[in-house]
Amino acid sequence: MMRSYAPASTGNFTVGFDLLGLALQPISGEILGDVLEIEAESATFSLRQSGRYVHQLPTNSDDNLVRTCFQAFEKKIGKSLPALSVHLQKNLPVGSGLGSSACSIAVACFAFNEYFNGPLDSQALLQLMAECEGGVSGSVHYDNVAPSLLGGLQLMLPDSAMICRRLPWFAHWRVVVCYPGTVISTKAAREVLPQQYSRKTAIEFAGLLARFVSALYAQDETDALDSMQDVLAEPYRQSLIPELLPLRKQMLEQSIAHLGISGSGPTLFAICTSDQQAIMASKIFQSHYEKNTDAMTHICQIAPQGARRI
Repeated sequence: MMRSYAPASTGNFTVGFDLLGLALQPISGEILGDVLEIEAESATFSLRQSGRYVHQLPTNSDDNLVRTCFQAFEKKIGKSLPALSVHLQKNLPVGSGLGSSACSIAVACFAFNEYFNGPLDSQALLQLMAECEGGVSGSVHYDNVAPSLLGGLQLMLPDSAMICRRLPWFAHWRVVVCYPGTVISTKAAREVLPQQYSRKTAIEFAGLLARFVSALYAQDETDALDSMQDVLAEPYRQSLIPELLPLRKQMLEQSIAHLGISGSGPTLFAICTSDQQAIMASKIFQSHYEKNTDAMTHICQIAPQGARRI
């Protein structure tokens, strides 16, 4: 049996719509991501599912992304492959803003590539993952699949053969993520966005992203935090997440510098500059969403590794 894992991720990262993605790793050592076990070769492809959020998956396993990824992988390498018996442990909620679909896609494509002795290099594998993700979200983008495959904070590089580049990070930063137990589909969250933006907004977006990346390389924490503003998506998605502004006020009262929407939401994330702040942010989140049994809160650090065998 071969066992593989891919971490959760937060896309956009406030300031980098479709261009920034961060891989997440709870400091507790808990798993925050999906696990795929390839159990054996079989006469037909079969999928068994388990995990905390398995109840959110389609009951018909024919509709599962793992099966779709196997078919896409087979097509990509251009030859028929032995069918497999696999087991998906679904540890991420669906439609959560934690890169749930990207995580399943990343762990599946990675695992198939490993099992069949690596016919795809990392670039081809990443392209395959983005194509599979595009079938879910309605558009091809890399800001979740890239960190899930490669780890770290990844900056997407449109029209570059590299696809993405890992950025520096602040080692003491903690990212507290809270999934409230509700669902917002990526397609629905994109539908509320305007089709066009003004020149002023485009320049402001580019300036903030450039400032953030520059601050990371300069290790200027103050400027990095000050530049974390979402001028493209948040103004239009606030109506989908009414808790955002009240929670941001609570966080600011505790000197927590930033609260943003993870991906398309509804998960929110707080950037904390100390473990004490992270504990406080976690308590604020938990007290707000404690009644929802599907809700979860994790204090995370950056995940240096992406998809891997375990």
